[in-house]
Amino acid sequence: MTNRLVAVISGLMLLIGCTVIVKPALSCRISEFMCKSTGRCVQLDEYCDGKYDCPDRSDEPPSCTACNRTYYGEVGKSYRLTVKKLQKERPFLCHLSFTASGQEHGDFVELIFEEFRLGTLYLGECISGEMQILELGRPYVGGSWCGYGPTDGAAPAVYYSEAGTVTLTLRIPVSGLYTTLPFAFGLRFKFLDNRQASVRLGTAAEPKERGELVPGTHCSHNFYECYRKRCSLQSPNYPGMYPRNVTCRYTIRQKVVPKCKHAMVSVTQGSGSAVQQAHRSGGGGRGQQEAAPGNNNGTAIIRVNDMCSENEDRLVFHDGPSEDDPVLLRYCGGPGLPRVVASGSVMLVVFKSWVHNSPATFSWPPPVSRLRSFELDVRIAFVDSDSLDYAKGPVCEFTVNASATPKSRRGVLVSPRHAVPPNSTCTYRFQGLPDDRVWMYFESYGHRSTGHFLTFKPCPTRLRIWDGAGTLLGDHCDTPRLCEHIAVGDASSSAQQNATRPKRPCTLDESYLSKSPSVILQVHSVLGTVLEPFGFRLHYEFVDSSVHDRETDGDECIIDYRVRESMDLAEPRNVFLYGRGGAKSVDCVYRLQAEPGYRLQIVARNASFGSRERPPQPIARTVTGKYTCPPGDGGPRLAVREVFWRTVRVERGCFCQNFTESALGTQQVTFDTSSDRVEIYFHVPGLAVTDDYANTYFNAHVRVLRWPACPRKQWVRGSGGEIELAYPPEAREDLHCRDVPWLLEARPGHSMFVQTWGRFLPVNESSAAPCRTRNRILLYAVRPDVRLVGNVCPSEAREGRSDTLYMFSDEWTVFVPDDQQNPSFMVEFVAQDAGSMAFKWLEVSKPSRRMQATSPSKRNQSGSGGGPHRGSGCAYGCPELEACISSTLWCDGHRNCPSGVDEADLECQTKWPSFKVLRSYGLPVVGLGLVGVVFAVLACLYCRREPEYKHYDEPEQATENTTRSCSTIAS
Repeated sequence: MTNRLVAVISGLMLLIGCTVIVKPALSCRISEFMCKSTGRCVQLDEYCDGKYDCPDRSDEPPSCTACNRTYYGEVGKSYRLTVKKLQKERPFLCHLSFTASGQEHGDFVELIFEEFRLGTLYLGECISGEMQILELGRPYVGGSWCGYGPTDGAAPAVYYSEAGTVTLTLRIPVSGLYTTLPFAFGLRFKFLDNRQASVRLGTAAEPKERGELVPGTHCSHNFYECYRKRCSLQSPNYPGMYPRNVTCRYTIRQKVVPKCKHAMVSVTQGSGSAVQQAHRSGGGGRGQQEAAPGNNNGTAIIRVNDMCSENEDRLVFHDGPSEDDPVLLRYCGGPGLPRVVASGSVMLVVFKSWVHNSPATFSWPPPVSRLRSFELDVRIAFVDSDSLDYAKGPVCEFTVNASATPKSRRGVLVSPRHAVPPNSTCTYRFQGLPDDRVWMYFESYGHRSTGHFLTFKPCPTRLRIWDGAGTLLGDHCDTPRLCEHIAVGDASSSAQQNATRPKRPCTLDESYLSKSPSVILQVHSVLGTVLEPFGFRLHYEFVDSSVHDRETDGDECIIDYRVRESMDLAEPRNVFLYGRGGAKSVDCVYRLQAEPGYRLQIVARNASFGSRERPPQPIARTVTGKYTCPPGDGGPRLAVREVFWRTVRVERGCFCQNFTESALGTQQVTFDTSSDRVEIYFHVPGLAVTDDYANTYFNAHVRVLRWPACPRKQWVRGSGGEIELAYPPEAREDLHCRDVPWLLEARPGHSMFVQTWGRFLPVNESSAAPCRTRNRILLYAVRPDVRLVGNVCPSEAREGRSDTLYMFSDEWTVFVPDDQQNPSFMVEFVAQDAGSMAFKWLEVSKPSRRMQATSPSKRNQSGSGGGPHRGSGCAYGCPELEACISSTLWCDGHRNCPSGVDEADLECQTKWPSFKVLRSYGLPVVGLGLVGVVFAVLACLYCRREPEYKHYDEPEQATENTTRSCSTIAS
């Protein structure tokens, strides 16, 4: 009972005592201390500060200490605290708690360490004393500080809490080494609200996204969608000193990626150090401004990768979400953090602080060779998903495959837009079609050193280029071959002016050209591209060497096709044939060969003749209505030619201005050929240095039409003959040989004469010439080039008309060297209306001067009876032509000479046997009738002989056909 009464009394006294003590406290704020006797309120940091702030000296009781107390404060005020160690030999343990309780009492705490002497760092551990920091609601990390600092003249170290309550624990063991080390501890503290934390949180207009804290961790954060907000990756307790023995994992993910784009995470410190940025931004509170670092040591180097040991603070950047992903950079201190870019949409940044902090690093700011608090800006870069700006796998490999599409045969490569780990090789494989060669040239190339002594290696960045055949095209530690003049923009002119300024082509001395369809390009980086950035801009192009080989085929551009089915033709995809590749003009011939029993139809769809403006050409058309180009002007042209007998090329149409099929009409661009061989000639002179197959081109479609081959070999040679065409054709061979011309060839030393009926029309039938029919007889000179020399509007009947037309080959009036080929004429029937056309031809020669010197009167007086030469200088000739003909044509039953003198009765009667001669052989009169019948049959057969000519498949293979007839129906 007594004990219970004592307890009750004691409780009442305690209650009364508490009431007496607490009651006055109701008039003091939570951040104040109340003097016992007077009830005066003083700041909490004035308790046990060595000065009497209360009149009753209750703030300085005997053996008082600042330890084991909780301190509050108000926003806008600064407080100071000093801890004194008691001299008794016992373990020293001191807890100092600082609480920001919100509103006017702040949201977090700023601790400014002005004096620190506690223990020492020995063999990586704190002995004889240490300090630990614990924040309410955060996991215990166990790290500690020891040593001394800050040094004289250095700014004090600053700690900013993340939570509202932070507790400092000062501990000195009872015994151990260095127990006599001096002890000193003094700090200032402030309570700040979030509005003042612009350095950490940003401003209301531009807030900082600090990520989502991972539950159960001290400082790990997840960042999402940083492309639309300002993400700031900060060290723990930024912008102040961070805790010891912490591991922070910052995972940055970009989930939303636009269509056809690829996202890459970029992390950079920006200009200057993060703490310097904090100082310039005018962060909240005097303490934050005091956290600005002092002058950096200009001789300090950046410490990265292998220079970082396991017992020091470091940042590790992984190219992916896991610590097993490749390490792009290890950073443990230095003047500045380089920019780090991941290859994908996820990056993991791991920050690790060591368990203990040495005296040298406790001073603030730490030496520039050590890691300090940091703030990294996060950016998201988007590139085209089908580009080669990033590696699509864990290895830095790129493949460029060529196809038939123009887009895939030419392009520009740039160095990877993301970082490459140390000791990595980026490989580019160029694979063309079987006939391709790879041409590449660098517009720019460079590798920038960070000034780190590790970069001073013999070859930190090595570029090698291999031909697919195994030949090493280039091995460079410095700069490869450059073609810098093609770059756009310079300091002396605007980008727009420079973009339009013509640039000379890149030469082989400024580029690389493979001899196989594949090339391998490798760039090896010893230190990685974060520390040793390299960059290049490479132009590549797949060159179709089947059309033209710059090194072996000279300037020839000849393409052969055996056409078995319909196909499309286009300009050659060979840059060396154009101005951009160094050529002055394009001259390409497409030779098309149809299968036996087929003909080709050509449809020219469009053409463009480069960037140079050319004067408009007069519109001219062939007799068939197709466009034609002015002869001999040397201008651009796209011509369609038929090839007969392999050597004779007849131009069927030509375009010398840019055109499209829709603009000209189908009829003007469609060519129905009669030969099984067709050539398309593409010629563009005066190319500009920017011209290539992008603006110098043509497109044509080739159709294969079934058509039996012409059974006649219409290449004839002989003394003369006559050919007639009836349209529509009746005979099968006439149908099969429709539109196939006749080639008339004379022997060396002779000329060719052609006679036809009608009247001549202008050769260039651009204006409609009067003619009763659309049919034409076209006469071509064959040597040295095929050219139209006669355009005849034909007549129907021939007997007794005066519309006879004569034409000789050039050899008759123009000197031709002896080494020229045989004189020739080509005759073509253009049949579109019902009717008939015909011509005769003769192999003629000039009269002999010796025979011309003998007068006709003397020869007649000699009793020759007026021979067949009739004084023309020829043994057998046509006086009206003043030309000699073959003796086989004399009195052969055909009127070969236009005047018919070769069949005159006076000349031919001596060639028939007389009856007197027959009687001299004693033939009975009865047999005369039989002889007459025989002669009549022979005469008829003689009349039915065809003209003498030869047919040729090839010039060197001649076969003679001596069948004769009065007329040959041909088409």
